[in-house]
Amino acid sequence: MSRPDLATPEGVGAYRAELRAIARPWRYFGLAIVLLGTAAMVHVAYTAHDVLGTRHGQASIAVIAFGWALLIVAMVKRTRYHRRRLAGEPPQA
Repeated sequence: MSRPDLATPEGVGAYRAELRAIARPWRYFGLAIVLLGTAAMVHVAYTAHDVLGTRHGQASIAVIAFGWALLIVAMVKRTRYHRRRLAGEPPQA
């Protein structure tokens, strides 16, 4: 695949749209997991008043950490794609 055309505004817009499409399911799933974990943590905080002392609170923290890990994986995948694309190498799936 050739390098993107970043000399024109249309080329920049097309490349931004292309980058937004990279790892989209990873980003959306990671964000959903983080939001679910946060909702669970808020629920535990209002019912037990001790997030770290309960198993549900610890599980919600683990879920939030897993969601952030997915978001970081998505960022790494997108950065790798961007580097390869600008170098003119064929992008890998």
